[in-house]
Amino acid sequence: MYYAISHLTLYKYSEAINDSVMEIRMQPRSDGNQRNIRFDLNVSPDTQIFSVKDYIGNTIHHFNIPAPHESLAIKAESVVELQEMSPLPDALSPDSWSAYDEIDDRDLYDMLLPGLYTKSTFLLTQFEQEINWQRRDDPLSLVKELNSAIYDAFEYNQETTRVDSPIDEALSARRGVCQDFTHIMLTLLRKIGIPARYVSGYLFHQKDYDRSDVDATHAWLEAWFPELGWIGFDPTNDLIVDNRHIRVNLSNDYQNASPSRGIFKGIADTELEVRVQVKQLQNLPYEHVELAPDMPLPRYEYYQAPPQQEQQQQQQ
Repeated sequence: MYYAISHLTLYKYSEAINDSVMEIRMQPRSDGNQRNIRFDLNVSPDTQIFSVKDYIGNTIHHFNIPAPHESLAIKAESVVELQEMSPLPDALSPDSWSAYDEIDDRDLYDMLLPGLYTKSTFLLTQFEQEINWQRRDDPLSLVKELNSAIYDAFEYNQETTRVDSPIDEALSARRGVCQDFTHIMLTLLRKIGIPARYVSGYLFHQKDYDRSDVDATHAWLEAWFPELGWIGFDPTNDLIVDNRHIRVNLSNDYQNASPSRGIFKGIADTELEVRVQVKQLQNLPYEHVELAPDMPLPRYEYYQAPPQQEQQQQQQ
Protein backbone atom coordinates (compact mmCIF):
# COMPACT_ATOMS: atom_id res chain seq x y z
CA MET A 1 0.00 0.00 0.00
CA TYR A 2 1.42 3.38 -1.03
CA TYR A 3 0.56 6.80 0.38
CA ALA A 4 1.49 10.34 -0.58
CA ILE A 5 1.52 12.90 2.23
CA SER A 6 1.70 16.67 1.94
CA HIS A 7 2.07 18.66 5.16
CA LEU A 8 2.02 22.47 4.93
CA THR A 9 2.62 24.69 7.97
CA LEU A 10 2.31 28.48 7.78
CA TYR A 11 3.23 30.91 10.54
CA LYS A 12 2.12 34.53 10.19
CA TYR A 13 3.42 37.23 12.53
CA SER A 14 1.80 40.56 13.36
CA GLU A 15 5.24 42.22 13.31
CA ALA A 16 8.53 41.33 11.67
CA ILE A 17 10.55 38.92 13.81
CA ASN A 18 14.20 37.82 13.71
CA ASP A 19 16.31 34.72 14.32
CA SER A 20 13.67 32.01 13.99
CA VAL A 21 15.09 28.67 15.15
CA MET A 22 12.87 25.71 14.24
CA GLU A 23 12.79 21.96 14.86
CA ILE A 24 10.75 19.78 12.48
CA ARG A 25 9.54 16.20 13.02
CA MET A 26 7.72 15.32 9.80
CA GLN A 27 9.79 12.63 8.07
CA PRO A 28 8.13 9.18 8.14
CA ARG A 29 10.18 6.34 9.59
CA SER A 30 11.57 3.34 7.73
CA ASP A 31 11.16 0.33 10.00
CA GLY A 32 8.77 -2.49 10.73
CA ASN A 33 6.13 -2.70 8.03
CA GLN A 34 6.83 0.86 6.80
CA ARG A 35 9.26 2.19 4.19
CA ASN A 36 9.84 5.87 3.55
CA ILE A 37 10.44 6.09 -0.20
CA ARG A 38 10.79 9.85 -0.58
CA PHE A 39 10.86 12.89 1.69
CA ASP A 40 11.26 16.52 0.63
CA LEU A 41 11.29 19.49 2.98
CA ASN A 42 11.08 23.07 1.71
CA VAL A 43 11.12 26.29 3.72
CA SER A 44 10.33 29.90 2.83
CA PRO A 45 12.19 32.22 3.43
CA ASP A 46 14.90 30.06 1.92
CA THR A 47 17.47 28.67 4.33
CA GLN A 48 19.82 25.74 4.83
CA ILE A 49 18.19 22.71 6.49
CA PHE A 50 20.10 20.21 8.63
CA SER A 51 18.99 16.85 10.01
CA VAL A 52 19.96 14.48 12.80
CA LYS A 53 18.65 11.17 14.16
CA ASP A 54 17.91 10.77 17.83
CA TYR A 55 18.61 7.65 19.90
CA ILE A 56 15.27 6.06 18.96
CA GLY A 57 15.68 6.60 15.21
CA ASN A 58 13.51 9.68 14.68
CA THR A 59 14.70 12.10 11.99
CA ILE A 60 14.73 15.69 13.23
CA HIS A 61 15.27 18.58 10.82
CA HIS A 62 16.33 21.98 12.07
CA PHE A 63 17.09 25.40 10.60
CA ASN A 64 17.30 29.06 11.49
CA ILE A 65 16.29 32.23 9.66
CA PRO A 66 18.31 35.22 10.94
CA ALA A 67 16.85 37.91 8.66
CA PRO A 68 13.63 39.80 9.53
CA HIS A 69 10.47 38.09 8.24
CA GLU A 70 6.71 38.35 8.73
CA SER A 71 5.82 34.79 7.75
CA LEU A 72 7.32 31.31 7.66
CA ALA A 73 6.14 28.47 5.41
CA ILE A 74 7.20 24.82 5.84
CA LYS A 75 6.17 22.15 3.33
CA ALA A 76 6.96 18.45 3.82
CA GLU A 77 6.10 15.90 1.11
CA SER A 78 6.47 12.14 1.49
CA VAL A 79 5.80 8.91 -0.35
CA VAL A 80 5.49 5.89 1.96
CA GLU A 81 4.91 2.16 1.51
CA LEU A 82 3.07 0.15 4.17
CA GLN A 83 2.90 -3.64 4.23
CA GLU A 84 0.19 -5.69 5.91
CA MET A 85 1.02 -6.57 9.49
CA SER A 86 1.28 -10.19 10.58
CA PRO A 87 -1.92 -11.31 12.30
CA LEU A 88 -1.89 -11.15 16.08
CA PRO A 89 -2.82 -14.11 18.26
CA ASP A 90 -6.09 -13.81 20.14
CA ALA A 91 -4.23 -13.87 23.45
CA LEU A 92 -0.89 -14.61 25.11
CA SER A 93 -0.16 -17.02 27.90
CA PRO A 94 -0.95 -15.68 31.39
CA ASP A 95 2.67 -16.53 32.18
CA SER A 96 3.71 -13.68 29.86
CA TRP A 97 3.29 -11.28 32.79
CA SER A 98 6.57 -12.56 34.25
CA ALA A 99 8.53 -10.99 31.36
CA TYR A 100 7.54 -7.51 32.56
CA ASP A 101 9.12 -8.12 35.95
CA GLU A 102 12.52 -8.84 34.40
CA ILE A 103 12.97 -5.87 32.04
CA ASP A 104 16.61 -4.74 31.83
CA ASP A 105 16.64 -3.24 28.33
CA ARG A 106 17.26 0.53 28.45
CA ASP A 107 14.92 1.33 25.54
CA LEU A 108 12.08 -0.58 27.21
CA TYR A 109 12.82 0.92 30.62
CA ASP A 110 12.66 4.46 29.19
CA MET A 111 9.10 3.77 28.05
CA LEU A 112 8.05 2.83 31.57
CA LEU A 113 8.92 6.27 32.96
CA PRO A 114 6.27 8.98 33.39
CA GLY A 115 6.50 11.93 31.00
CA LEU A 116 5.33 15.52 31.21
CA TYR A 117 1.81 14.54 30.05
CA THR A 118 1.72 10.98 31.40
CA LYS A 119 1.69 11.35 35.17
CA SER A 120 -0.87 9.59 37.32
CA THR A 121 -3.57 11.72 38.95
CA PHE A 122 -6.51 11.28 41.31
CA LEU A 123 -8.97 11.37 38.39
CA LEU A 124 -6.97 8.68 36.61
CA THR A 125 -7.13 6.50 39.71
CA GLN A 126 -10.90 6.90 39.70
CA PHE A 127 -11.00 5.82 36.05
CA GLU A 128 -8.82 2.80 36.91
CA GLN A 129 -11.37 1.68 39.48
CA GLU A 130 -14.20 2.23 37.02
CA ILE A 131 -12.70 -0.13 34.44
CA ASN A 132 -11.12 -2.54 36.96
CA TRP A 133 -7.61 -1.76 35.73
CA GLN A 134 -5.12 -4.30 37.06
CA ARG A 135 -3.00 -7.19 35.85
CA ARG A 136 -5.29 -10.08 34.93
CA ASP A 137 -5.89 -12.56 32.13
CA ASP A 138 -2.94 -12.01 29.77
CA PRO A 139 -1.17 -8.78 28.63
CA LEU A 140 -2.44 -8.74 25.04
CA SER A 141 -6.08 -9.34 25.96
CA LEU A 142 -5.89 -6.69 28.68
CA VAL A 143 -4.45 -4.02 26.35
CA LYS A 144 -7.11 -4.77 23.73
CA GLU A 145 -9.73 -4.35 26.45
CA LEU A 146 -8.25 -1.01 27.54
CA ASN A 147 -8.17 0.24 23.95
CA SER A 148 -11.92 -0.38 23.67
CA ALA A 149 -12.67 0.95 27.17
CA ILE A 150 -11.14 4.35 26.39
CA TYR A 151 -12.97 4.48 23.07
CA ASP A 152 -16.28 3.79 24.82
CA ALA A 153 -15.70 6.15 27.77
CA PHE A 154 -14.61 9.28 25.90
CA GLU A 155 -16.17 11.43 23.21
CA TYR A 156 -14.01 12.85 20.44
CA ASN A 157 -14.21 16.65 20.62
CA GLN A 158 -11.67 19.19 19.37
CA GLU A 159 -12.90 22.07 21.53
CA THR A 160 -12.32 20.50 24.95
CA THR A 161 -8.52 20.38 25.29
CA ARG A 162 -5.40 22.16 24.04
CA VAL A 163 -1.99 21.02 22.84
CA ASP A 164 -0.55 21.30 26.36
CA SER A 165 -3.57 20.02 28.31
CA PRO A 166 -2.92 17.63 31.22
CA ILE A 167 -4.86 14.36 31.17
CA ASP A 168 -7.21 15.59 33.92
CA GLU A 169 -8.98 17.93 31.47
CA ALA A 170 -10.04 15.03 29.25
CA LEU A 171 -10.75 12.78 32.25
CA SER A 172 -12.99 15.41 33.84
CA ALA A 173 -14.91 16.25 30.67
CA ARG A 174 -14.82 12.70 29.25
CA ARG A 175 -13.99 14.36 25.94
CA GLY A 176 -10.82 15.15 24.04
CA VAL A 177 -8.70 14.32 21.01
CA CYS A 178 -6.30 11.55 20.05
CA GLN A 179 -3.43 13.09 22.00
CA ASP A 180 -5.47 12.98 25.22
CA PHE A 181 -6.66 9.40 24.78
CA THR A 182 -3.13 8.26 23.95
CA HIS A 183 -1.69 9.94 27.06
CA ILE A 184 -4.33 8.34 29.29
CA MET A 185 -3.68 4.89 27.86
CA LEU A 186 0.11 5.31 28.08
CA THR A 187 -0.13 6.26 31.76
CA LEU A 188 -2.32 3.28 32.59
CA LEU A 189 -0.08 0.80 30.76
CA ARG A 190 3.07 2.03 32.46
CA LYS A 191 1.42 1.87 35.89
CA ILE A 192 1.16 -1.92 35.60
CA GLY A 193 4.63 -2.32 34.10
CA ILE A 194 3.92 -2.52 30.34
CA PRO A 195 6.38 -0.41 28.30
CA ALA A 196 4.48 1.90 25.97
CA ARG A 197 5.50 4.73 23.66
CA TYR A 198 3.76 7.66 22.00
CA VAL A 199 3.50 7.58 18.20
CA SER A 200 2.77 10.66 16.11
CA GLY A 201 2.07 10.56 12.41
CA TYR A 202 -0.75 10.42 9.90
CA LEU A 203 -3.86 8.29 9.46
CA PHE A 204 -5.41 7.52 6.10
CA HIS A 205 -9.07 7.82 7.07
CA GLN A 206 -11.92 5.61 6.00
CA LYS A 207 -15.11 7.60 5.57
CA ASP A 208 -17.84 6.93 8.15
CA TYR A 209 -15.52 4.60 10.07
CA ASP A 210 -12.85 6.61 11.88
CA ARG A 211 -14.08 9.15 14.40
CA SER A 212 -10.80 11.09 14.53
CA ASP A 213 -10.64 14.31 12.55
CA VAL A 214 -9.57 13.90 8.92
CA ASP A 215 -8.17 17.44 9.12
CA ALA A 216 -5.59 16.58 11.77
CA THR A 217 -2.33 14.77 12.28
CA HIS A 218 -2.84 11.71 14.42
CA ALA A 219 -1.46 10.12 17.58
CA TRP A 220 -1.61 6.58 18.92
CA LEU A 221 0.68 4.31 20.95
CA GLU A 222 2.71 1.14 20.80
CA ALA A 223 2.86 -1.36 23.67
CA TRP A 224 5.58 -3.98 24.08
CA PHE A 225 4.77 -7.67 24.43
CA PRO A 226 7.09 -10.65 24.93
CA GLU A 227 7.52 -12.66 21.71
CA LEU A 228 5.58 -10.02 19.73
CA GLY A 229 7.58 -6.82 20.24
CA TRP A 230 5.95 -3.41 19.73
CA ILE A 231 2.27 -3.48 18.70
CA GLY A 232 0.29 -0.34 17.85
CA PHE A 233 -3.09 0.58 19.36
CA ASP A 234 -5.34 3.49 18.42
CA PRO A 235 -7.75 4.23 21.32
CA THR A 236 -9.33 7.12 19.42
CA ASN A 237 -10.75 4.71 16.85
CA ASP A 238 -10.57 1.42 18.80
CA LEU A 239 -8.12 -0.03 16.28
CA ILE A 240 -5.12 -2.30 16.33
CA VAL A 241 -2.70 -0.48 14.05
CA ASP A 242 -2.18 -2.00 10.61
CA ASN A 243 -1.52 -0.42 7.22
CA ARG A 244 -3.32 2.94 7.47
CA HIS A 245 -1.23 4.48 10.26
CA ILE A 246 1.91 6.23 8.98
CA ARG A 247 4.53 6.49 11.73
CA VAL A 248 6.66 9.62 11.98
CA ASN A 249 7.94 10.02 15.53
CA LEU A 250 8.31 7.79 18.60
CA SER A 251 8.64 9.35 22.05
CA ASN A 252 7.71 9.12 25.71
CA ASP A 253 4.78 11.52 25.19
CA TYR A 254 3.83 14.61 23.18
CA GLN A 255 6.62 16.71 24.72
CA ASN A 256 9.05 15.42 22.06
CA ALA A 257 6.56 14.79 19.27
CA SER A 258 5.35 18.18 18.01
CA PRO A 259 5.63 18.32 14.18
CA SER A 260 7.11 21.83 14.41
CA ARG A 261 8.31 23.99 17.27
CA GLY A 262 10.74 26.83 17.72
CA ILE A 263 11.58 30.24 19.11
CA PHE A 264 12.22 33.69 17.66
CA LYS A 265 13.38 37.15 18.68
CA GLY A 266 10.76 39.87 18.64
CA ILE A 267 7.36 40.82 20.00
CA ALA A 268 4.54 39.62 17.77
CA ASP A 269 1.30 37.68 17.78
CA THR A 270 1.51 34.40 15.89
CA GLU A 271 -1.15 32.89 13.65
CA LEU A 272 -0.71 29.23 12.72
CA GLU A 273 -2.31 27.46 9.77
CA VAL A 274 -1.70 23.78 9.02
CA ARG A 275 -2.89 21.70 6.09
CA VAL A 276 -2.34 17.96 5.74
CA GLN A 277 -3.29 15.85 2.74
CA VAL A 278 -2.98 12.05 2.74
CA LYS A 279 -3.69 10.23 -0.52
CA GLN A 280 -3.68 6.53 -1.21
CA LEU A 281 -1.82 5.53 -4.39
CA GLN A 282 -2.79 2.46 -6.36
CA ASN A 283 0.78 2.01 -7.61
CA LEU A 284 4.16 3.54 -6.96
CA PRO A 285 4.74 6.50 -9.31
CA TYR A 286 7.34 5.72 -11.96
CA GLU A 287 9.83 8.28 -10.67
CA HIS A 288 10.12 6.28 -7.43
CA VAL A 289 10.46 2.79 -8.91
CA GLU A 290 13.82 1.21 -8.07
CA LEU A 291 15.39 0.02 -11.35
CA ALA A 292 17.05 -3.36 -11.74
CA PRO A 293 19.08 -4.47 -14.81
CA ASP A 294 16.71 -7.31 -15.68
CA MET A 295 13.39 -5.57 -15.09
CA PRO A 296 11.15 -4.62 -18.07
CA LEU A 297 10.76 -0.92 -18.70
CA PRO A 298 7.35 0.52 -17.84
CA ARG A 299 4.98 1.25 -20.69
CA TYR A 300 4.35 4.85 -21.65
CA GLU A 301 1.14 5.27 -19.70
CA TYR A 302 -0.02 8.18 -17.63
CA TYR A 303 -0.24 7.54 -13.91
CA GLN A 304 -3.46 8.72 -12.32
CA ALA A 305 -3.95 8.79 -8.57
CA PRO A 306 -7.39 8.70 -6.92
CA PRO A 307 -9.17 12.08 -6.50
CA GLN A 308 -7.44 14.30 -3.97
CA GLN A 309 -9.04 14.74 -0.58
CA GLU A 310 -7.58 17.82 1.06
CA GLN A 311 -7.23 17.56 4.82
CA GLN A 312 -6.42 20.31 7.26
CA GLN A 313 -4.51 19.39 10.37
CA GLN A 314 -5.50 20.44 13.83
CA GLN A 315 -2.32 20.67 15.87
CA GLN A 316 -2.53 17.79 18.28
